[in-house]
Amino acid sequence: MDRRRSIRKRPDRPDRRVGERLQTTCRRLPHDRTCGKDRSMNGWLREVGQDTMRRLIDRAEPGVTRYVARPIKDYQLPLIVIRGSRDGPRVCVSAGVHGSEYCAIEAAQRLLAMSPMEIRGTLVVAPLVNTPGFSKRSVYTSPLDDKNLNRVFPGDPVGTPTEQVAHWFANEVLSQVDAYIDLHCGDLNEALEPFTLFREGDGEAERLARVFGFPVAIASPATGMTISAAAAFGVPAIIAEAGGGGRYDSEAVDRLVDGVQRVLQELQVTERRAPQREHDNTINILRCVGAVADVGGLWYPNCSVGSFVEANSGLGCIRNLYGDDVASVTAPVAGKVMFHISSLAVNPGETVAGICF
Repeated sequence: MDRRRSIRKRPDRPDRRVGERLQTTCRRLPHDRTCGKDRSMNGWLREVGQDTMRRLIDRAEPGVTRYVARPIKDYQLPLIVIRGSRDGPRVCVSAGVHGSEYCAIEAAQRLLAMSPMEIRGTLVVAPLVNTPGFSKRSVYTSPLDDKNLNRVFPGDPVGTPTEQVAHWFANEVLSQVDAYIDLHCGDLNEALEPFTLFREGDGEAERLARVFGFPVAIASPATGMTISAAAAFGVPAIIAEAGGGGRYDSEAVDRLVDGVQRVLQELQVTERRAPQREHDNTINILRCVGAVADVGGLWYPNCSVGSFVEANSGLGCIRNLYGDDVASVTAPVAGKVMFHISSLAVNPGETVAGICF
C-alpha cells in the first residue's frame, strides 16, 4: 500500500484488562536502564538508551507512558506515548526543534492532556526536542555545536551532537509513525504570518497541510528538515508555524492546537470534534524566497508580515553602529511577506524576510 496516499492501520492488539492499563504507566522492560522518579520532570519516567525507543513505540500498551530519552550523553529528550485501546495510526507531534519557539512548545504541552480513552492508535508527543537550546534561550541553533537542528536531518550517528540527535530522532521516532506534525513559531527575533509547509510533490503531506487549516501552505524542497527525514521513511509530514518573538501568545497557541486536532480527526485518531478551518480554501504558495542581508548591523524593516510587496521594492535598511546606512534589502520577487526579523541585530548572510509567491 502506498503510504503517501493512505495512512496505514496497525494490527489489532488484545484489549484484555484495558481498564487497568489506561493510566500513566512505568514498567521495567528488558534492556531498560532505569525506571524511577525524576524530580525535574515531576513524574514517573522510563529512561531509554539510544536504540530502544523504536521498539517501545512499536510495543506500546494502552495508557500513557513518559520517557526520558538519551540520544547522546548528557542529553535528555522528553517523549510521551499515548496509546489508545483501539487500533489506529501512529502520529508524532514534535515541538522545540528550535528551543526558543515557545508558542509551539506550549501547544505540544496542551496535547498531553489527551486521554487514551479518546485515541485510536498511538500519539507520540515530543514537546521539546532541542532541550539545550531551550535552557540557553538560543536562537535557531543548539549551544552544543552552534548547528541548526532543522537543517542537519537525517543527521549522522558519528557527527556533531546536533547531527547525532537528528539521526536518533529520525531513526528511533519518525521511522515508527504513519504521520508527523512538527510545530514551530517565529524564533526570539522573528515575526511571522501563520503558515504550514510541506514537501513539494508529496500529495498526502499537502492534504494534511490543507486539513491543518492555515490560510497559507508552502510547498518546499525541504532538504535537511524534520519533514524531509520523515519523507525518507514514506511518512507524510508537515511543519506548522504560528506566533513568535519569544512571547506567550495564547491565540497563536490555540491556532496550533486546533490545527493538530483537525489533522488527528482527519486521520481518525480521535473523534473529538475539531474547530472548523480558518478558511474554506487554503492558499497553496509554490515557493518562498528569502531576502538575505549582505552585511551585519542594525536592521530597520519597513515591511510588515502579511503585506504584499513588489519585486525590488525596499524591505528595510541596515545601519552601522555610527548611524550610517550601509545596505538596503530589497524584495527578490513580488509576493507576500510571511516572516521577517523583528529584532535590531542582523548578521551577514541571515535571511531577514521571506517572500512567498
